[in-house]
Amino acid sequence: MIEAGPRLLAAFPETLSNYAKEHLSSIGVEVRTGQRVADVADGYVIVNGERLETGCIVWGAGVKASSAHRWLGLENPPGGRIPVGEHLNVTGFAQIYALGDTALALGTDGKPLPALAQVAKQQGEYLGRLLSKYATVPATAPPFRFRNRGNTAVIGRHAAVFDFGRWQMKGRLAWILWAVIHVYLLINFEKRVLVSVQWIWRYITRQRGARLIDEDKGQSAEKIASAPAGN
Repeated sequence: MIEAGPRLLAAFPETLSNYAKEHLSSIGVEVRTGQRVADVADGYVIVNGERLETGCIVWGAGVKASSAHRWLGLENPPGGRIPVGEHLNVTGFAQIYALGDTALALGTDGKPLPALAQVAKQQGEYLGRLLSKYATVPATAPPFRFRNRGNTAVIGRHAAVFDFGRWQMKGRLAWILWAVIHVYLLINFEKRVLVSVQWIWRYITRQRGARLIDEDKGQSAEKIASAPAGN
C-alpha cells in the first residue's frame, strides 16, 4: 500500500492512523507512507524511482468530481466542487442549490466540509425542510450547520476505527458498531434486511460480491451486440 501523505487516514487522529498501519502490517500488508507513485504500467509501478513488480494494481486515489459545474458555466472550481453559500445556494445563483459531493460548503471553522454521506444527508434534510415551505430559501433562514456524528473507516475483518471528536474507538467493537450504523442508515426496512442477510452470509462463507462500474455504456452495448452467438 502506497500513501503519498505522511500517514494513513489523515482525516483521523494520529493514534487511529497508527492503529490502521499496525493492523495492516500484522495481516501482511507492506505500508509505505510519504511516497508517490510516479508511473503505472502493465505489471509494475514506479514509486520514488523504484520499480515494483505486481500482478494487480488498485488505484484508490480519490473520487471523480461531478461535472455539474459545467452545466452552470463555471470553470474548474476547487476539486470540481461548486462553491455554495450558507444556505447551500450556488455562489452567483440565488435560486440554484448544490449539496453533497457536488458542493463546496464551508464549516464553522472556515474549512471545506468533507465529501461524506452524513454531510450530504444533513444538507438534504436542511434544504428539504426549507424548500417545502418556501419557493426559495429566504435570506432570513438559519444557515446550514453541519453536526459531526463521527467518522469511521474499516481496516479489515474485525478491525475499524471511529472518531467521535472527544473520544475514539478501534478494533472489533468499532467494526461491529460500523456495521450496525451502516445498516441503520439505509433508506428502508427492506434494504436493511437484505444487506444484513448478505453481510452475514459473506461473513460466514468469506465470499465477496463483485462490484463493477462501467462508465462507457455505449461501447459495452456495442461489444455485446457484436459478440458471436452463444458467447
